[in-house]
Amino acid sequence: MLKGDRKKILLAFYGDDFTGTTATAEALTETGTPTVIFTQPPTVSFLAEHFPQVKAVGVAGTARTLAVDKLEDALTPVFETLKEYHAPVFLYKVCSTFDSSENIGSIGRAIEIGKEVFSPDFVPILPAAPKLGRFTVFGHHFAALGQGETYRLDRHPSMAHHPVTPMQESELRLHLARQTELKSGLINLFVLDKGMDHVQALLDRFIAESIPVVFFDCLYEQHLMLACEVIWQRARSEKPVFFVGSQELGYGLGRAWQKAGLLLASQVDSADKRASDKGSLFVLSGSCATVTGEQILWAIENGFLDIEIRPWKLLDPADKPLEQEQVIEASLSALQEGHSLVVHTAIGPNDSRIGLTKEKAKELSLTYETANEILGDALGEIALKILQVSNPRRFVVAGGDTAGRIQKHLSIQALQVAKPIGIAAPLCYVYSSEPRANGLEMAFKGGQIGSVDYFGKAQAVRTADFETAALGRF
Repeated sequence: MLKGDRKKILLAFYGDDFTGTTATAEALTETGTPTVIFTQPPTVSFLAEHFPQVKAVGVAGTARTLAVDKLEDALTPVFETLKEYHAPVFLYKVCSTFDSSENIGSIGRAIEIGKEVFSPDFVPILPAAPKLGRFTVFGHHFAALGQGETYRLDRHPSMAHHPVTPMQESELRLHLARQTELKSGLINLFVLDKGMDHVQALLDRFIAESIPVVFFDCLYEQHLMLACEVIWQRARSEKPVFFVGSQELGYGLGRAWQKAGLLLASQVDSADKRASDKGSLFVLSGSCATVTGEQILWAIENGFLDIEIRPWKLLDPADKPLEQEQVIEASLSALQEGHSLVVHTAIGPNDSRIGLTKEKAKELSLTYETANEILGDALGEIALKILQVSNPRRFVVAGGDTAGRIQKHLSIQALQVAKPIGIAAPLCYVYSSEPRANGLEMAFKGGQIGSVDYFGKAQAVRTADFETAALGRF
């Protein structure tokens, strides 16, 4: 555990999708931890010169959608660069539903790569996010459906039937065992409720028994806070902790740093007194999740215009140009008239467009990964053209897979949290080499995240201008 060093980078983190990375930055920012997310890991010298205030440095990735044989090439160079920061904790941020498989977005393989790079004594895993309704109880994982009922993961109406990574096993150790041969242990609720000394003693036993992976139960926020304090006490720069877990670890680690005197209350200025309205909102949704579908319907019922994209046409090179042109023209017309707008590829999981898109992908002999790349690139091209012509100052992307693809077309270099909107999908300031995107306020919203009126809140919230709030520069 480090004490008293307020100049040091305290955390380096990689998010396996864009939406989760911004949610992690939100949690850290709310604790007073100056945080910036980059799309490519910057050098130590660049950070010192351009972002000297920053205490937590994140990299927004796409590992959640990558085939297992592509993870090593994607993750190793990023991990090696982040290791150079000598931060005492490295976080591999995963979705709080822990959805993954042995073939796509393998958390097990990511842990193996992290162990090779960072050589930690053990790898703690805490995927729960109690603020968001995600819990681990005696090793089994549970998730709420939006703001409603909580389900065991293998019985969850959405996650158990995810089109790519269906969660058909709620016992997280068994689920992980399908992705790696690394043995894992569990610190359950009974041990956590006995306090710090009991948790540390069990961790010592696991390490002595050469059990390299340790899951933490988490039902209440107090469990998360205790786990993060335990991990922080074991952190040191020469041999960092390689931590795997949800975005809410940002709250727990930030609290531990506050207790250790490593954060100053004046380090982050919310600039609320300089806040202003930003006009109409542009939403681009590539999500087929139930929650996002309900949010789109709410927006339509509350004055947003909506435009349907026919995604199967974006897969076909013969149909793609005309489909993009029609969507762009209709979107520009709506925005130029001052309307808030939702452009979408589906409204919920039962939208007929999903089946038509799968049929077209099959007809064109496209794998899921290839089809996803084509759709993401097509949506990115649509977004860039709309931003270049109409210049809205606030933009929401719905769908974690969609967000990672779109950001590349906007030449996003970094993100900084501007304002929370509920939990886990904040508005962020954009640092970009694309003039129309630089200073833009964007939210990257996961498919299952947010209240039903999320888009309304995103349109209404007041924020400071980018020029007065930026933590650094390029």
